[in-house]
Amino acid sequence: MTMLKIMLCSFTAMLVFFSASVLAESSAYQIELILFSQAMPNTEVFDQAVQPIHWPSGLIELSAYAKQEHTSLDDSYAALAKDSTYQPIMHVAWIQPVGEGGLSAPVHIQGVDGKLNGYLQVQQGQGLQLTVDLELNSTPGDGTGKPVVYRLNEKRPMKFNEIYYLDHPKLGAIVKISPL
Repeated sequence: MTMLKIMLCSFTAMLVFFSASVLAESSAYQIELILFSQAMPNTEVFDQAVQPIHWPSGLIELSAYAKQEHTSLDDSYAALAKDSTYQPIMHVAWIQPVGEGGLSAPVHIQGVDGKLNGYLQVQQGQGLQLTVDLELNSTPGDGTGKPVVYRLNEKRPMKFNEIYYLDHPKLGAIVKISPL
C-alpha cells in the first residue's frame, strides 16, 4: 500500500510540474502604448541620436498581434489630443505572448507617416522590465531643413497594471502592461 501512495504522489508531482510549465508557456500580456511628440519650450540640452538603433533578432511587426478594442488609457489620449503642446502619434493595445525565459519577442513600432520607428520588448524574470528604443525623425523649424533624429532609449522596471510615462524633451510614451 505504501508503494502505491509513493507512486501516486510521484505521478501527481510530475503532473503539477508539467502543467505549470505549460501554463507558463501559454501566458500573455496586454500592452497598451500611447506615443506622442511634444513641442514644449525647454532649456534641456540633449544629443542628437548618432548611433542607429541596434535591432534585436526576432523582431515582429505590431500588425501580427491581435489588436485590443478595450483600452484603459483613452482619457489620457484624449487629453493629449486636446492640448496643442502635444501631437499624438499612436494609441495601440495588443496581446503579447510571453516567450521562452519570460522574454517576449521585440515588437516593431512604426508611425503611419514613417517618422517614428523602433521597438518595444518586455521581459519577466525576477521582476517585469520594459525596453523601449524609438527614433522620431523631425525637420527643425530653424530653416536649415536638416532632419533631426530624437531617440528615446530606455530600460525600465515596471509593475503590472500601473501606468508609466517615459520622458524625452521631444518624444513621450505612456505604457501600461497587464497580465492575462
